[in-house]
Amino acid sequence: MEFGDRSRFSIAFELDRDHGGIWLFGRICYWIAEAMVGDYDVGTSLRDVLFQMTPIMGDGGKRTCPKLLRLKKEKIADLILAALDDTSDEIYQYTSRDFLPARFDVRIPVDVFDSWKVFLVEGEENAKLLYRGIESSEVVATNLAPGEFDRVFCEAQAHLERLYEEEVAREGGS
Repeated sequence: MEFGDRSRFSIAFELDRDHGGIWLFGRICYWIAEAMVGDYDVGTSLRDVLFQMTPIMGDGGKRTCPKLLRLKKEKIADLILAALDDTSDEIYQYTSRDFLPARFDVRIPVDVFDSWKVFLVEGEENAKLLYRGIESSEVVATNLAPGEFDRVFCEAQAHLERLYEEEVAREGGS
């Protein structure tokens, strides 16, 4: 299954033939401007993916920061990383003091995404989705419409939720 537009942003996943019931073993990745982000061939528990999607979904619509969006992609990524690593609070020059920088982090925290950093910053008229491999200093960015990421993410999450509920029902509600 794939949700979204691979040339912009999409989430692709598939269940393994022998997917382990409620564990939903399979593969998942993001496609960002035609580039695969995530280790699709390794595979993971899509049930774990589903559970880890919840905080990212909860932050939908709360990533608006026009001042940050005007910066160069490398500066945006550096500011977010420093805030998340608690090594600098410079990001608060561009956000309010009560803003939670973790909202920008849209990488699903499961093993297949461990080698990646993925951030989303939105403005009133556009959004910027940024990523880089942890072994790389190159930041790649693509422009999206505001809410586009959240719409795709929500569709993928809803489909995974249905798959999980079907397996729970099949196994007798365990």
